Amino acid sequence: MKSMDKVLQIVGNENRRKILTLLSKEPHYISQIAKKLDVTQPAILKHLSILERAGLIESFWRKSSLGAARKYYKICDSVGIEIAINPKDFRVARRPQKMSCPRYLEMEKVMKQLTEEINRAEDAALKVAKAQKLSEMADVLLSCEDYDGGNWSCENCRRIASLRKEASQIILHVSRGDIELGLRRLTRTINQLVSGLLPSSKH
Repeated sequence: MKSMDKVLQIVGNENRRKILTLLSKEPHYISQIAKKLDVTQPAILKHLSILERAGLIESFWRKSSLGAARKYYKICDSVGIEIAINPKDFRVARRPQKMSCPRYLEMEKVMKQLTEEINRAEDAALKVAKAQKLSEMADVLLSCEDYDGGNWSCENCRRIASLRKEASQIILHVSRGDIELGLRRLTRTINQLVSGLLPSSKH
């Protein structure tokens, strides 16, 4: 969006604020939102379209236990809106959210470096050793006792750690000669990323 005035205009609508409140807790599909807000599905779809075009929410498909996949909506991970009010100024700005967990910031720096070293390494044994280390570090983050599913930093820490571990596991499977399983895991990871989901932390 070119102007923050439009963002204020968009979130000025009560139903859109209610939708954002719902999505801030967990992803929802259209009929789910309509039922909770007691608003018709066509009206909800219109609000969702406006919010998505504004870059405030995003959609993805997820398989349902009832059969057909459903289209879900969630708050964009990279969006933050900051409002500053003082006697001489009134500003509204969008800014990317930053991870605040010091444990994540320290370990992710090392995990990113390990990933780069794995990509550069020509020796298979070196790749395996670094992949094993990467997997172990990801496990530390995934077993964090302070994990809070409602915390933006915690959720993204888990997603990134899961992805790091999945990448390391693919390398380890292929190195052991189990190329078929490695390719299956690679395909699954790609499919999950495309659908907006991230690998489970359980391996």
